Amino acid sequence: MKTFFLFSGILLFFVFSISTAANKVSKQVLKEKPAQTTFSVNNPQNRTLTAVNVNFDFKGGVIWGESFETPRRWAMWESKDLTIPRPKPIPSQWVLDSWDAYDGVSWRCADLSLGNNGGYNNHWYQVLDTPPILLTENATFSFYHRYWAEEPTGVPDPYDAWDGMNVRISTDSGATWTVLPFNTYNVTSIWAFGHPEQGHNEGPGIPGWAGHKDAWTRESIDLSDYTSADTPVMLRFAFASDMAYCTVDNPDMFGWEIDNIEVKSANQTFFSNYGTEDGMIGKSNEYIPPPGGDLWHVVKFDEPIPAFTPEFTPFGRYAAVCQHGGRTYEPDSTYNPYMDNVFATGPISLPNASPIYLDFKYVPDFYDLNEFPDVEFFRPEVRNADSTEWEWIEDQPYVYSFGFNEWLEFSWTYGYPMNMSMFDLSRFAGQNIYLRFRFWSDYDQPLGSGLLIDDVVIYSPTRDVPAPQNVQATANPADTSITVSWDAMHNQVDYFIYRADHGANNFSLVGHVKGGTQFKDKEIDPFYVYNYYVQAFVHYFGQSVPSDTVGTYVIPEGYVEMAYDDGEADGYFESASRKRVAVKFIPPGFPVEISTIRIYLLKGDMHGSAGQFTITDIDDNGLPGAILQRKNKSGLSEGFNVIEFSHPATVNSKGFFITYKRFNTSPYVAIDTDPEIDGNTYVETSSGWERHTDFDAIIHAFVNISGMGDNIDLVSAAGSTKPCEIAKKFTLNKNFPNPFNPSTNIVFNVPVKAADQTVRLDVFNVLGQRVATLFNGTTSPGLHTVRWNGVNQSGKAVPSGIYIYRLSSRTTSITKRMLLLK
Repeated sequence: MKTFFLFSGILLFFVFSISTAANKVSKQVLKEKPAQTTFSVNNPQNRTLTAVNVNFDFKGGVIWGESFETPRRWAMWESKDLTIPRPKPIPSQWVLDSWDAYDGVSWRCADLSLGNNGGYNNHWYQVLDTPPILLTENATFSFYHRYWAEEPTGVPDPYDAWDGMNVRISTDSGATWTVLPFNTYNVTSIWAFGHPEQGHNEGPGIPGWAGHKDAWTRESIDLSDYTSADTPVMLRFAFASDMAYCTVDNPDMFGWEIDNIEVKSANQTFFSNYGTEDGMIGKSNEYIPPPGGDLWHVVKFDEPIPAFTPEFTPFGRYAAVCQHGGRTYEPDSTYNPYMDNVFATGPISLPNASPIYLDFKYVPDFYDLNEFPDVEFFRPEVRNADSTEWEWIEDQPYVYSFGFNEWLEFSWTYGYPMNMSMFDLSRFAGQNIYLRFRFWSDYDQPLGSGLLIDDVVIYSPTRDVPAPQNVQATANPADTSITVSWDAMHNQVDYFIYRADHGANNFSLVGHVKGGTQFKDKEIDPFYVYNYYVQAFVHYFGQSVPSDTVGTYVIPEGYVEMAYDDGEADGYFESASRKRVAVKFIPPGFPVEISTIRIYLLKGDMHGSAGQFTITDIDDNGLPGAILQRKNKSGLSEGFNVIEFSHPATVNSKGFFITYKRFNTSPYVAIDTDPEIDGNTYVETSSGWERHTDFDAIIHAFVNISGMGDNIDLVSAAGSTKPCEIAKKFTLNKNFPNPFNPSTNIVFNVPVKAADQTVRLDVFNVLGQRVATLFNGTTSPGLHTVRWNGVNQSGKAVPSGIYIYRLSSRTTSITKRMLLLK
């Protein structure tokens, strides 16, 4: 029996683990990236298409490149059609034979030289047709048969049998055939009839008989629906086998035997055959795919294809394409089904350097929504000049099945940082190699203009690049953003900006600037510290070490940070467990709102530690009074912690206290002992509150002073009395993590004024088709987090690729992109 390995896979972007070259792997991904300035490969002096000895001291940069702008060079590329040759049609295998016949001689679908007593071979489609029969009155069709074909076990959905047979009828002289619905069929979907590559391309749902029936058995069916005075019918016995397992593997499987064929009414016999030729026609009906064709060539663009981002615009006006057409690119042209085309370079000499990468720009303008491997895909391949065997460049046997109609850069598409690629050629250092691009298509109608390749580059990014200098982070209260700036270096330098959220130690890429000197980070939360560093890259040549790390936090307009310490910890106060430390705040005016605080913590257990924070009013004795807001928070860390309360506390007179109660091994509050001490710190003891004048507890309050009016002392410190814009409008944050597998979080904000509006959060694929609706309804104002597990509305996992998520309401529509990478 066959063994089939079923893989779970991923469109825009299927990954499969395989063990043989006959099984393909598909990997499809896209990644959103900030827009950048155009950069093109233009290094003709290094475009070596003839092998040379490279013995010089190579110092990094572009080793070889091809932009297809010089015909003398690209003419040395060789295209070739590797499509499996069309098989020769198999002759009819219907014979009259006396072996185990029903009565003397019977019809057999068999090669008498196979097996113990004759049998069938792989990939047969054999039919035995009657002559036309005119049924002038209601008739019954019957025959006797016996069969032995492959057992219907272990067949993948939607099929339930490998090899099999059935009987069909035609009313148009054999132009089309309908399967007769015998109620004794024991399978509903035969792989050999239906599968497009290993069968005969009739699709699933073809019923029939399969397996083993050794005894002669009579079958019959009513043909009264085909009674006609002028339209004859033809009957067909059809037998099909797939590409593997036949009588050669099991000599007892003898195929199909038929006898005593009768078409009768109550009054007459319209047709009969008892094992004689009598007009019966046997023939092969095998499905033979069309030839693939040799379609790779170089074209000129009269109208350029757009690029996903500006730097992906290819150099010049020529590119290689696998499609029908002439010297000019034809966007309405396409490619062939059943195609396996390659486009190969001449020999390329690599220096003794490491690493060595391959990269290129491409337009994968082909679409196929079927399951892998029945899809279009491509891959780059490499071979040593001394070998004839082509191999994968990657460390895994991947192919790439992904439809997109704009120019992309391959390494970027699959999420690799600048100057890195999954195509690592380092193992060929010091050798001569050949490269080729290979494009497959499957059986169905091609959709798209084909595969385009341009700006192919082999490079070694080993040159030293200076690190960015004078890096600074500046808070922008007006729009709650942070600007990261650095000194200018060169307009061809790419700067990548990395950020550690909320003062953490784990940095991730948040921005990319080409040739500029600053980056504005708008995707931040107010009051939290963000640290940044900048790294410089020269594409294909090298990169710098990270710059110095800088950080800051933003206090939005309308807010001030109130504190009575200098922000530097001189120690910590060892408060008792479940006793509070408090700081009294006296604003210069009222009303004020407090919803966020900062507290400096030291010592104690920093793993899962927790504390309780409150905002209280001031009682008649000047001590902490009624609790206005309370929050328990775990996971406190050493250093400044930002605590956000669920709702702001409004204070209309006197002032307020911020308190911290620690539990068991929780950290202690840090203290400032430098003079002058303000005396606003209080400590809770078993006998009551004690005021301390020897230190200030480092607890800060972010106070919204926008309701005070203009005659207050803190206006200059706050910068403005303009109301805070936070949560005053719809916002849609970047999903996190991104890329993700299999789930990601999406955060959006609903303003107070939109509390009665219906809000939708939808996910779309790049073709604009809605994949899932994550939220649809009204909700309370404020921030909301929705988790997407990478499944569609039917609960089925979606393939890798770029997806668009959109927040919409009656007044708003905001979209962003995210990347699912499996």
